[in-house]
Amino acid sequence: MRVLVGSIAHESNTFTPRCTALDDFEILRGSAIWSGTLSGAVGGIVSTLQHQPGIELVPSLVAHALPGGTVERHAYQELKQGLLSAASDVDAACLFLHGAMRAEGVDYCESDLLNALRATMGPHAPIVVALDMHADLVGSMVPAADALVAYHTAPHVDSFETGVRAAGILLRILQDRVRPAMGFAKLPILLPGEMAQTALEPMASMMRLVAAAEARPGVLSASLAVAHIWADVPDQGIGVIVVTDGDAALAQSEADRLALAFWERRGDFGLSAEAWPVDKAIQVAMAAPEPTVFLSDSGDNVTAGGTSDVPVMLERLLARGAANVLVAAMWDSEAVDACVAAGVSQQVSLSIGAKVDRGHGRPLPVTGVVRLLSDGSYYQSGKRTAENRVRRGPIAVLAIDGIDVVLSRNRIAITELDQLRSLGLEPLAYRIVVLKVGYLFAPFQAISPRSILALSPGATNCDVSQLGYRRVRRPVYPLDPDTSWTPQ
Repeated sequence: MRVLVGSIAHESNTFTPRCTALDDFEILRGSAIWSGTLSGAVGGIVSTLQHQPGIELVPSLVAHALPGGTVERHAYQELKQGLLSAASDVDAACLFLHGAMRAEGVDYCESDLLNALRATMGPHAPIVVALDMHADLVGSMVPAADALVAYHTAPHVDSFETGVRAAGILLRILQDRVRPAMGFAKLPILLPGEMAQTALEPMASMMRLVAAAEARPGVLSASLAVAHIWADVPDQGIGVIVVTDGDAALAQSEADRLALAFWERRGDFGLSAEAWPVDKAIQVAMAAPEPTVFLSDSGDNVTAGGTSDVPVMLERLLARGAANVLVAAMWDSEAVDACVAAGVSQQVSLSIGAKVDRGHGRPLPVTGVVRLLSDGSYYQSGKRTAENRVRRGPIAVLAIDGIDVVLSRNRIAITELDQLRSLGLEPLAYRIVVLKVGYLFAPFQAISPRSILALSPGATNCDVSQLGYRRVRRPVYPLDPDTSWTPQ
């Protein structure tokens, strides 16, 4: 039994001014997949299937890029062809697709991929897909797949386990003759991920309902996908998928029940974490009794597609005289080059930010001292092996009036402690740490004495009324507070 495995993953933000190119993707093709470190959902899929008797894994490609702007059309077509070219002689497929990829002229790449894959593989070959919790589920994905399974946690700490679950369903189809049925419901709600952290209410209660649904006899999987709302496409909203063992009526009734429970609580989904406008957030952090406060620059969240070059937070920190602050990381190639030219310990005057996103700030003129220069390499998860070495490209740390600013030549996301510690920067040594993220990723949550979400401007603004949607189907909550919805 030949099983296609692979992944194409990108979270595409249509409010970001720069498109995502093919060169932005890290791509492993064919047998090169096995030489990489298989983690996340793909790792879960492979580890579950690779030693099963009678199953031969057929690698296609594993491609992922940092969340960013709409993917260039030719880049998407090349990735799509790379997946399909390996699918002509297989009996089944188990994939990880993020679920929120957009390309030029293609609003829903995963739907396009799955339907093309179904056409290639034929109507009877099982296709099971693991998805991110921020996938944008659309109805056209459902008939193209046998099962869709999404993460259960945000921040995401169950990606590997989701791959295991997806592969487990595929094994039940192949070995136990299970014939999945899927129920699908879509809610007209625009909900930033920062309002749906699964450890916090009200999302925690919703995920308990998901777990209860999965515990019902005959239910193989239940998924609640809160979507990636920073994309101006028609079919935006919360998606619910329930997979059962052949019982279509049960699948749909459970999907409708979960969707209705979410709809009835829609007004409860505010910012569950501590959150303030920029100046108030800085004021609270400066006065906080905790030794370190983490501030999320949520409007310029690189992990949701922000450019990471909006300088508003840095500008306001300097204006308020904040000291012992770390800001990580600003994407500014020109500033890094100026620091390299000046050298360590040298003073340099330059402008920071607004080189790409010119709609949410202006270049900020500063004078500082180059504290350090680095090639940007570090070992992921602290494992000093060749496959764990990550090369981020040149990085400079510029000290400006008590604020250390990490500047990167390439756009990067700071999601691991080792990324800062490899530069000799210990987060807990600072009074305030500003990260260009939304909610804190798990390693930072684990050490954070206190965290505050700064409601800053940018392409990932948490205030959906500020995003300027033009194509989203209306009415939609909360843009239209009186929106009504009932299960179809």
